[in-house]
Amino acid sequence: MPTLLSNIVSSRIALFPGSQHWLISGLIGVLVPVLIPTIVMGQHLEAVGAAVSFNVTQSRAFPLVIPMGTYTLLTGTGYSRLDNVGYRLTAYGRWQLGDSRLFGQAELGYTSSEGQEYRLTHYRPIIPIGLVVEGFNHPLHRVEVAALAGWHTGRRTYVLAGPVLALNQRETIEVSDRYPLTAIYHSLYQSVKPVQVLAQVGIGVVVGRFDFNLRYEQGITPYTTEFEYEGNTYGYRQQIRQGLFTAGLLLYKSKQQLQEKLAY
Repeated sequence: MPTLLSNIVSSRIALFPGSQHWLISGLIGVLVPVLIPTIVMGQHLEAVGAAVSFNVTQSRAFPLVIPMGTYTLLTGTGYSRLDNVGYRLTAYGRWQLGDSRLFGQAELGYTSSEGQEYRLTHYRPIIPIGLVVEGFNHPLHRVEVAALAGWHTGRRTYVLAGPVLALNQRETIEVSDRYPLTAIYHSLYQSVKPVQVLAQVGIGVVVGRFDFNLRYEQGITPYTTEFEYEGNTYGYRQQIRQGLFTAGLLLYKSKQQLQEKLAY
């Protein structure tokens, strides 16, 4: 799993000029708040794991109707299903903080999910029905780092929450004068923010070496805000939110994990 994750992460990072700088800065900014307390307070590594998640993603856009001359972008959920599915691959480390039930968890992950499909309509008087409808969506592909804080509520159960820094991939398309829609698609793809901040909260349970959790994720900064087409700027605000069911395998688990700090 870690090898597969590292290969995917490396291939995705290569798609972004200068993205290494963003990722390294993000890793430092996210991991330092987790590692510093671990070092200063003399903490120990509690567990190391790899996980896969099933994601249900929502990425609604506003406004619902965006007119662009002879073209109109329709983003309402009446044109497609609201919930889309995907997956997340993660490698993570968990550190016990002091002798309390508090722990820190640092994660490196890759998320891929279907994007909500919108409708792009344009009027063409040369055809009998006049109105042509095309489908469009933003597939979600990103590398991410997370710095989570958790609390062991029992010997096996826990809660956790914290920020996620995501490096989004922008889709690409070759613009052609023969196909005018490619210019609109290009503008919409370029509207994706390269860097995004999100937050996660969840509950989990450890059974032997298996680590299961349910999480909710909400975008703090937007996925898109606007796009430009033929010299005009159009508002186009999207937020990402996800529900995640995660199944992990603890590759390393401290022998003294939870034995003393959870004694009642």
